[in-house]
Amino acid sequence: MTRLFKPLAIFLSANLLLVQVSAAVPQTKSEKINVGYVGEKLDDIPDGYKKLVRQKMLGLINQNYYEFHNPTDLTAIHSNAISAILSHNENSFNGDLSRLSEEANLDYIFVTSLSNISEDQNRVMLEGNVFRYNRKSDDVYRYEILSYAEDLDLHIQAMKRELVETIPHSVHGLDRNRIYILVGVAIVIGFAMSQSFGSMFKFLQDGNNDEEPVPPVGD
Repeated sequence: MTRLFKPLAIFLSANLLLVQVSAAVPQTKSEKINVGYVGEKLDDIPDGYKKLVRQKMLGLINQNYYEFHNPTDLTAIHSNAISAILSHNENSFNGDLSRLSEEANLDYIFVTSLSNISEDQNRVMLEGNVFRYNRKSDDVYRYEILSYAEDLDLHIQAMKRELVETIPHSVHGLDRNRIYILVGVAIVIGFAMSQSFGSMFKFLQDGNNDEEPVPPVGD
């Protein structure tokens, strides 16, 4: 019976894993969270650093626990609204964000506005803000940036905590990963069961040969 202990333990562990994963995946649907990034307003910043800022901001905001809308797709449909936002007219900025949120059905909108204030041509110093508009509360959260471009990652980490991780998680975003979770569980269970039944089959085969072997007949 000791041979059956290992396959039985594997089988029970796999079933326990399935129960835990099923419990962790939400069973009820909730409202989908839509988050959009409209792009950057960058003044006197070299092209290489413009690409760096775009890359860093996309990596920051494009998370899988909500529905992300990138600036390319948004501009293709809402170019006038986005142009108004990027012009950053202080008298209409909040209203421009509110209009885009209604038109594109966005719960949160991110905008970057940075300038190079360095007198050293070989070093870029960024000054400006990253804005996050909240449609539900109709307000704008502003994160201030004043640092050399090489230190932008320090601000990215802080913005992730303050601006991104505070956005409610959407069940839709989790559902996109559910298939990967279930496939992984299916692989684990399939492997466990194959090991279990293989060991049991071998045990049964060995059980059929419990008779003492007949000694060879001597000459």
